[in-house]
Amino acid sequence: MPRPRNPRLLCATLLVIAACSPGGPAPTAKPQGSAAESQLRDVRIETARLEPWETTLRLSGELAPYEQATLSAKVAGRLEKLAVDLGSRVKQGELLAQVDAHDYQLRVVQAEAALSAARARLGLPLQDGDGKDEVEAESVAVVRQARAALDEAVRDEKRAGELLSSGVATQAAVDNAHSAVLLAQGKLQDSLEEVQNRRAQVVQRRADLALARSQLADTQVLAPFDGAVVARLAGTGDYLSTGASIARLVRFDPLRLRMEVPEYAAGSIQQGQALRALLEDGTRIEGSVARISPELGARNRTLLVEGELQNGSGALRPGSFVRVELVLDGSAQALVVPADALVRFAGIDKLFEVVDGKAVERRVSVGRIEGERVEVLEGLQAGAQLVLAPGNLQGGAGVRVGR
Repeated sequence: MPRPRNPRLLCATLLVIAACSPGGPAPTAKPQGSAAESQLRDVRIETARLEPWETTLRLSGELAPYEQATLSAKVAGRLEKLAVDLGSRVKQGELLAQVDAHDYQLRVVQAEAALSAARARLGLPLQDGDGKDEVEAESVAVVRQARAALDEAVRDEKRAGELLSSGVATQAAVDNAHSAVLLAQGKLQDSLEEVQNRRAQVVQRRADLALARSQLADTQVLAPFDGAVVARLAGTGDYLSTGASIARLVRFDPLRLRMEVPEYAAGSIQQGQALRALLEDGTRIEGSVARISPELGARNRTLLVEGELQNGSGALRPGSFVRVELVLDGSAQALVVPADALVRFAGIDKLFEVVDGKAVERRVSVGRIEGERVEVLEGLQAGAQLVLAPGNLQGGAGVRVGR
């Protein structure tokens, strides 16, 4: 038998024959289960659940003073003293300005003297310590004199009648006596009317005195409420006419929070509802609805609502704009999912629910988002197992939970 020319070719031929022979060793196959498991994606899940989440209405609002007033001079005169300036905080009844009071003090003295004269004519003491101006008309001098004259005329008429009966007096004397009686009665009536006139004069003089005292008191301009001065409108030494402005005062505790509620939500607003105001610096203030307008604005069809915010520290400033959350239903519930489970792309919101080991895509309608909480309005049921941080996970992909 001839020897092979190439030993290497011979070895390769033998190896091929051995591999193809029925008794040769078979190649090892990989298990199918291991390959399937290697394609599963490890995920973390969270359950969608109903949670208390109050229903709120988000609005823009403006802070306004609870009260504001432009303080004016009620009487004319030179401004003698201005006790406040821009930013001054005052208490109710505190002196803000003083008008020169000398002329008004003299008017009080004049009115007091006129009242004393009127009381003297009425037969009353000059000093009205008891404050009473009533007097019996019969005790006044002019009435007593008229009453005495009438009594004397009556007696004279009676004597003339007796003398006429005895033939001593004539009828003319009786007629004269009767005329004297009538004249005395007229004078008595006139004296009683004079007393009424003097009483009226006393009342008038007392009113003049009260007016003079009131004008004297009005030379002091007092704070009508607790507040702060936001504008100084006059200076010391200025001559002020009646009604001239001196300063502008605002009350800053509490403050009014003014909001315009859209027409669709107007029926849900009630007095006493809680609200939260968020300032630009991040400060959050709690308050409540205090006043509701009875009508919608004709221009923008909104309802004007006012809340009240306490401002004892004075940190809030009227004129500031704030963001407002108006609590419509404090006991409401919402379907809540973690923000980490939500995928938002091209205007589409979706979640991935784990069902029988697979990720099922759920397109949802999202409501409020606060921190790590997302409100789902449509497209999902409570109790759904949701994939957290799904990334590029596709619907139908196999998932493995908790590994």
